[in-house]
Amino acid sequence: MQVPHDTTTCGLCRRDVPRRLITQHHLKPKAEGGKHSHKTPLCKPCHKQIHATFSNKELAKLYHDLTALREAESLQPFLKWIAKQKPNRNFRTITANGHPKNGHPKSNRR
Repeated sequence: MQVPHDTTTCGLCRRDVPRRLITQHHLKPKAEGGKHSHKTPLCKPCHKQIHATFSNKELAKLYHDLTALREAESLQPFLKWIAKQKPNRNFRTITANGHPKNGHPKSNRR
């Protein structure tokens, strides 16, 4: 099957989405020493979900490649859900309860 020219594949959910919904995710956050060139295209819902779920320190230490992100236990419900969604939609994202940005102590994620 041929992919339309105005779409790009998300590196995380692997859906073909409109280019307007693609952002560049730094696999290792810049704040944690990541390089400008070390990034991958993600759809906006996946990119927002990653940052709503994990702190930059967690991303740098545990989830600095797509395989680790795809296998992250806490992303499995989201990945199962997003696979069923229409590719041209963007969604509101809520930060996880245990996320440091919510003022909660660091969780014991693995």
